[in-house]
Amino acid sequence: MIRIHHVLSCFLLAALMPALALAEPKQPSEEESADLTFAKSFVGKTYDDELDIEGWIDLGGGLVTPPVYIREYQREADGTFLVLTSREVSKASAIAPASYVVTDALMVPKPQKDFQFSIACVMAGDDATLRFMGEAKGSETKEWWTDIKRAWEITLETGQIASVKPKGIRCTNPGW
Repeated sequence: MIRIHHVLSCFLLAALMPALALAEPKQPSEEESADLTFAKSFVGKTYDDELDIEGWIDLGGGLVTPPVYIREYQREADGTFLVLTSREVSKASAIAPASYVVTDALMVPKPQKDFQFSIACVMAGDDATLRFMGEAKGSETKEWWTDIKRAWEITLETGQIASVKPKGIRCTNPGW
C-alpha cells in the first residue's frame, strides 16, 4: 500500500511539473512598471549641485564614499521613496558647483505600518560605511534598529544598487 501511494504521488508530481514550469512570474502592475521606468529614466543623467524633481520632496543625502553619493526623495502624493546614487564627475570650484552623473535608481513603496525606510544602514561589524538601505522598525529609545524587513546595498565602486538579505544589517533610528 505504501508503495502504491509513493508511485501515485510521483506520478501526480510528474503530471503537474509541466504546468508548474509554464507558470509565469507575477508581472508588475501598470503603476509599478511606470514607477520603474520613471526611476530608471534618471540613470545617466548629469546634473550640477542638486537635482530637483517635480512632485517629490528632497529628503537629503550625502557622500557614501568618494566618489559615490546618495540622494533620497519622497513622492508627495503617496509616500513612495526614490533613491538615486550618483558619481561625482567634477569637483566644485570657486566658479562652478560640483557635477554628478546618476548611476542607479531605486523606487520603494511606502513601507508597511511601523516600518520606516532608511538610507542610513550598516552591516554589523567594524565597517561603518552607510552603504545599505532598508525598511526598518524598532524602539524609539534605541539608536539602531535591527528589525529589517527588506534591504539594499550600494556597490562602492560603481554606485549600483542591489537587493540583499537583511540579516546583519542595522539602520539608524530616524528620530535619534
